[in-house]
Amino acid sequence: MKHHQKWPLTKWIWSSFIRTALIPLLVVELLFIGMYFVTYEWSKRTTVDSLREEAHQDLQQMASREGEVIANQIQSISNSTNLYRKQVAKALEVPAQLSPEDENRLGYSSKGVYYSKSNLDNDGAAVYYSAIRTAAKHDKEKVAQLLSTQSLMKDIYETHLLASAVYMNTYDSLNIIYPYFDVLDQYSASMYIPQYNFYFKANEEYNPSRGVVWTDAYLDPAGKGWIASSIAPVYNRGFLEGVVGIDVTISNIANNVLDLNIPWSGFGMLIEEDGTILALPKQGEEVFGITELNEHTYQSAVMKNTLKPDKFNMFKRKETQHIASIMDGKKNGMTKANLNNEQQLVVWSTIPETGWKLMAVVKENNIYKNISTVNSHLIKIGVLMIAGLLIVYLLYFLYLYRKTHKMSNQISEPLVEMNEMVDDIGKGNYFQSQKSFSIIELDKISNSITAMGHNLGSAYKELESAQSKVEDKESDLRALISSIDDIIMRIDSDGRYINIWTSDEQKLTRPKDELFRSSIQEVFPKEDADLFMSTIKEVDRTKQSKNLEYYIQTMSGYRWFQGRLSPIYGTDDQQKHFVLSVRDITDLKELQESLRHAKEEAERASAAKSDFLSSMSHELRTPMNAILGFAQLLEFDADESLTESQLENVEEIIKAGNHLLTLINEILDLAKIESGKLTVSIEPVEIAPVVEEVMSITQPLADRREITLDQSIEPYESTYVYADRTRLKQVLLNLLSNAVKYNEDRGKIRFSCYTQNDHMQFIVEDSGFGIEEEEIQHIFEPFTRVKEDSPIEGTGIGLTLTKQLVAMMNGTISVKSQVGKGSTFWVELPLVEEVEGINQGVSAAINEEPFSFVNKKKLLYIEDNPANLHLVQKILRKYDDIELFSAVNGEIGIDLAQAHEPDLILLDLNLPGIDGYEVLEKLRGIHETKNITIVAISANAMPRDVEKGLAAGFQDYMTKPLQVSKFSQMIHKYMYKDD
Repeated sequence: MKHHQKWPLTKWIWSSFIRTALIPLLVVELLFIGMYFVTYEWSKRTTVDSLREEAHQDLQQMASREGEVIANQIQSISNSTNLYRKQVAKALEVPAQLSPEDENRLGYSSKGVYYSKSNLDNDGAAVYYSAIRTAAKHDKEKVAQLLSTQSLMKDIYETHLLASAVYMNTYDSLNIIYPYFDVLDQYSASMYIPQYNFYFKANEEYNPSRGVVWTDAYLDPAGKGWIASSIAPVYNRGFLEGVVGIDVTISNIANNVLDLNIPWSGFGMLIEEDGTILALPKQGEEVFGITELNEHTYQSAVMKNTLKPDKFNMFKRKETQHIASIMDGKKNGMTKANLNNEQQLVVWSTIPETGWKLMAVVKENNIYKNISTVNSHLIKIGVLMIAGLLIVYLLYFLYLYRKTHKMSNQISEPLVEMNEMVDDIGKGNYFQSQKSFSIIELDKISNSITAMGHNLGSAYKELESAQSKVEDKESDLRALISSIDDIIMRIDSDGRYINIWTSDEQKLTRPKDELFRSSIQEVFPKEDADLFMSTIKEVDRTKQSKNLEYYIQTMSGYRWFQGRLSPIYGTDDQQKHFVLSVRDITDLKELQESLRHAKEEAERASAAKSDFLSSMSHELRTPMNAILGFAQLLEFDADESLTESQLENVEEIIKAGNHLLTLINEILDLAKIESGKLTVSIEPVEIAPVVEEVMSITQPLADRREITLDQSIEPYESTYVYADRTRLKQVLLNLLSNAVKYNEDRGKIRFSCYTQNDHMQFIVEDSGFGIEEEEIQHIFEPFTRVKEDSPIEGTGIGLTLTKQLVAMMNGTISVKSQVGKGSTFWVELPLVEEVEGINQGVSAAINEEPFSFVNKKKLLYIEDNPANLHLVQKILRKYDDIELFSAVNGEIGIDLAQAHEPDLILLDLNLPGIDGYEVLEKLRGIHETKNITIVAISANAMPRDVEKGLAAGFQDYMTKPLQVSKFSQMIHKYMYKDD
């Protein structure tokens, strides 16, 4: 074993110091000082950059955070405004009377103002009803209705610290406002409230959504100074009855909302969407050189809208236009600006509810003030260190030998201090001050201990922060679970419950504590348990969520539930458990079941009605055919002539039979309309032939009672309307026959037509009994008759059917009447505008030289409208080799097609009896006609109608009104395709 020479510590230190440490230590110290200044300069720059970035982030986060706080306050006031609006709307729907106490304190001023002369004992609202309306027009019931909300106004006012007033203003200048004040002392006698922005900003023009909106800052007529208001419209049956609002004074906003803890001696301010400064604290007044309008001395009543002057608008101030241009259109951001001759850092965030912007302003020098101070201290420390080292080294040699024996103590002291540092760190004092020692190893150990303490302290803070976040998330989860009706369960792959969250344990199969660690097989019946386990396996296999429904007995009885099972993955993407979210759908199931029963009942009722109508039609028409047939045989029997009395009896039988047949047809038509089975074919109809036919039928009825029947349609003889020809005839005949029935003998009836914009009016005027005002409102209702006790025949469904038919033809029917002077009915139908072109096309086609061919070709046109058939006949006159056959319904058309086997069939879709599609199907099923070309001609001209026709099997599809040129091209295409 090697033996080392043992020296006294003092001698060893001295000799070692002289030989090996003195010179190296001196060099090291000099290098250390140099490194100190180099690292100082580098750290200064790095710190400044880091601090600048940190300051920017902190300010932006602060602006966003405080903006959310203000948004919540604003949203709270908006919600209260909406609540008050709803309660006012309900109050206006309920009749009300003034309470005796309110009755006693309300009265009129000498200038005609209806106002509150005093407050209620328990504090109530002030009332002001402007003298701009006379006392007779003051709606005192409305005052009573609105005063019924006084307690709510008081609660809202006391709930919101920012609120300075709660009020309701009406369109007729009624103001109900809380808290109470002397309205005569503040308002003018004839104030017109709708002219102010706290009213018209809520109307349909400025607020089409009818929600809660905020006004710009304005001078309050009620004496609160400069304020902004949360307002909302109150509609009563679609009419703007008035506007409710909650006032917030600018001083309240500045004192309460802008009381922000902004670092670096900054301040906050609120800016409206148009750039107007809404609220500015004292510190901001100095920076912007303006004084906030918190108060106002009222020399007289405020008679008009008074907004903040332009000097408060950042978009219009020269020194702030740069900021405003950057802020415009951005919800949040940051910029720099020179304000009040100082460089300022400006950050902002937007409040969604109002569009206001919260802006924070901080002097840039304040951010770096601490850095400058530290830099100055560090420089002084560096200088002192150099000076100190020089002094120490000069004195060191003088005292070195004498102090050697004390060196051991000097070496041990750093160790003691480092030990104390470790002890302090162990006690929780993690952040130790940096200590420097002359010995490099000890200095490094000290630095390491200090860094270790900082690292432990930072880690502890992060742990506390993470723990706080976890607690917050757990609190949020508990709040979420309490606010919803769903049940959330966490289960493992074996179906065991790991955790359960619910706000209603009655929806569980057993108490929650009993369910923990129990399995689905233990809780559910076997069938449901098997379904759950198979679903768990399916989700485990596919890694996809899956839905399921089940019906189970809970602690509150049997309930239906809808669930969604989803997998839960860990941080290593490995599946850990499953989460099952369950919702009670019992009410939905019951509603679906009731809807199904209701639908089945409605379908059975509709089927029964259809069966009854079909049976009634068959059973009634069969004997009616015999009655009318034999009655007509008796009337016209030439072999056995009847006596005059017998003829009169037969005429009465025929008359009554025809009347009964008409009633049957009307009832069936009305039933078809109500069931949606009656259709109309809308196409151009020339009015002159229809009117002529109707007049010819009505004239004999009028002649029997010596009633004068006049008509005036000469200017419109070549005019067409869009209608169903048969139904138009039915409508006009019904109106004219009613005019005869409800007229006096030797009375007058006038029928006329007039164009009104793009419609044609058919007017029937009579000089009959007239209709009472109250009866006019019901004459179009089924089974309603005028003068029901009169002997005039009728069932009361004629006008009902007429109105329905007019509506189906896209028209309207109206009536006016005067008792004892007669009635006027008029029908409006769409006018056809391009008839002239159609007529010219027909004429041109007729005037062309006819074609000459050797072989005759056959064309069958199945059409029930004579006007359309006549048009086609005219067009085909130029084709000498085409022989035209026609049929008015599908059955006859099928027979003609089989008999003649035409080269082309033109088929209308809307036919009496079977429609065009059924005719097409039958023709394709007959051997002789299955290969004949069939072209659809219909007034159904929508693209989907054309597509439907072509898909059904028509070779072509032409729409009405026909264009002659295209019709001729179609004839050539299909009639002469082999030539």
